[in-house]
Amino acid sequence: MTPNRPLSEFTRQELHDLIWSTPASKLSADFGISDVAIAKRCRKLNVSPPPRGYWAKVEAGRKPRKPPLPPTPEELFEQAARQPVGQALPLPGKAAQLHPLAVELMQALDAGKLDSQKRTSIVERTLPEASVTKALAERAAQAFHAILQGVEPLGIPFRKAQSSHDSGYFQKGHDRLYLKIEEELAERPQEPGGSTRRRSSWQWRSDARVPSGHLTFSLKTERYGASKARPWTEGDKAPLGELLAQVVTEIRRHYVEAQKRRAQEIIEQEKQRVEAERRWREHQEKEAIRMQEEQKRKYAEGLETTMRNRRDDLLKAAEWWRLHQVTQKFIAACEQRWRNDQADGLRPDQEEWLQWARKTAKALSPFETGYPDPEKDGAFSLPAVPFGGPYPETREFSRPPTMPEIPAPVVVQQGYGAPSHQPAPTPYPFWLKYQR
Repeated sequence: MTPNRPLSEFTRQELHDLIWSTPASKLSADFGISDVAIAKRCRKLNVSPPPRGYWAKVEAGRKPRKPPLPPTPEELFEQAARQPVGQALPLPGKAAQLHPLAVELMQALDAGKLDSQKRTSIVERTLPEASVTKALAERAAQAFHAILQGVEPLGIPFRKAQSSHDSGYFQKGHDRLYLKIEEELAERPQEPGGSTRRRSSWQWRSDARVPSGHLTFSLKTERYGASKARPWTEGDKAPLGELLAQVVTEIRRHYVEAQKRRAQEIIEQEKQRVEAERRWREHQEKEAIRMQEEQKRKYAEGLETTMRNRRDDLLKAAEWWRLHQVTQKFIAACEQRWRNDQADGLRPDQEEWLQWARKTAKALSPFETGYPDPEKDGAFSLPAVPFGGPYPETREFSRPPTMPEIPAPVVVQQGYGAPSHQPAPTPYPFWLKYQR
């Protein structure tokens, strides 16, 4: 029984049910493919075939256990990523051992130089982009530690950037996610008794905004691209632990959606590949039909050309024979005329001319070439000619001077773009165009 669709269109569950219900030898015969192709398809979809001896037990009347379809690594990741993180993530204690990257982040922030807002800004290949005061360096490192602990066990590591001018990023597959840790700036509070004189618009005050002591976390898919960053800012109504839980949840959700998009892209690519193969097969079939029709046309033309050449040879041979007869009669008339005019016989030059004329007239006869030969010069059996040739031979007599070749008729095609064999019309005289 031939299946109504190819094996490549079967889902993973359908392939699992099929491979555990029918032996591979029968499947290869049904689908018209080899056992190796079936095994290759099972490996691609992560489907385990029955072990050796399974079908022997089935034939013996036993019912060996059929295992369920195991989840794929993608399904396991999605199940783990969708597990609730909790309302809040606790920060590690003072005595807790931090993640090596968190320790490196704290050391980089402590060793960095301060900017005009008293913050340390770092952009390093192994760390996330950060801009915090030294007082919040440890807190930022603890927050980074909590984020890493929430995503790395799921297979979302923090990678080192390739460029020395770029920061590190989370990566799973080919999808990147950049994390930025920043201490929020706030307006400097008005000091009691301070001056309230307004500054001009061109006067820039470097001390107008000061660090607020609250951390902000943002995620972007492109560090320099146009993607919009989503921020989470710490505050009185948004404790740091809750923010960290939201950040970890968002990272997990992002990679679950990225995995779905990638799976959909693979499905679309497979559809496009199958469609391209179908179109290529149709093109090949059409091309084969066209070539076959072209060969048939050339074969028919070859047979027609052979028959036409033999007919032309007959007409040419008949005309050459007529010329031979006429020429002989003319030579005989010349000889009789000379003999009537001269009583003492023909002169030597006249004898020489008559010999040349008779030889020339004899060469005009088609009999000198062996024509006609019924096997070579007559009709032939069309089915006896093999397809594509070789075709029966023809003599191809030279055309007698009394049979001038008639040129092919000139066909004038009408319509736009049709080639015309008519001479171009004479242009209207320019000097006459504007005469009154």
